[in-house]
Amino acid sequence: MKRNAATTAVLFLLLAGSGPIISNADARDADTRTDGGGPRGTDAIDVSDKATRKISMALGMEINDFVVTRQEDVESAAGSTTTQYTVRTSDGGNYKCQIIEPSRAGKFFSFGTAAGADALCTEFTGSNVNETRTASTAGGKGASSSSRSEPVAPVTISAKAAKKISMAIGEDTDRFVVTMQEDVESSVGMNGTEYTVRTNGGRTYKCQVLEPSKLGKIVSFGTAGGADALCTDFTKGSPDRGKTNQANCNALLRAAHKCD
Repeated sequence: MKRNAATTAVLFLLLAGSGPIISNADARDADTRTDGGGPRGTDAIDVSDKATRKISMALGMEINDFVVTRQEDVESAAGSTTTQYTVRTSDGGNYKCQIIEPSRAGKFFSFGTAAGADALCTEFTGSNVNETRTASTAGGKGASSSSRSEPVAPVTISAKAAKKISMAIGEDTDRFVVTMQEDVESSVGMNGTEYTVRTNGGRTYKCQVLEPSKLGKIVSFGTAGGADALCTDFTKGSPDRGKTNQANCNALLRAAHKCD
């Protein structure tokens, strides 16, 4: 009788200390699901419902059809904060989305009326339009030395400018180089810089970035912010030649048929 009581007590403790029994199939399902039941990779991170909904609206995809794999703060104008999200969709798409929200100072000076903007998403697909043609032309039989593309030494630019160009052309910063940088005319209070960009896939762009000058910062009491990069496709033979990136496609550019 004592032995049976001791055995029962040991079995009770073992059962109490063990968690619920989960099958291997259940464990696999848990690893590949979000809270909403959609696919989730091991590299996915949790972001706020507000940000998720904004990204969903920008992509035109249900929340369960994409995951966020990275989140980082990027530079923004005074009175606001900007967060960049790296997004992977269930159909294999890759995007980077930026969301601007008012900072504490922005809410204070606007008496709480400042509101955040919608997500601005750029697709990152990796370009290879001229990669094959360039390789065959440069190393092809009978190609003259004048027709061969000579390597151009890249120009070092700021990380801030590189990120803006990256978002404008939809290429990661390690997939393009800047071959030329020069100052261009801009409005009073601003400094304009034009960058000639060449991607690993053979595309060529000219990108302009406007930043507030010292005078602009003084006149605006430090609140003036720089604009996103405005990039135009200069790739020979490209159907998008002469078009400007969609991220900065305003009404004036559409009227000039610079973008769709």
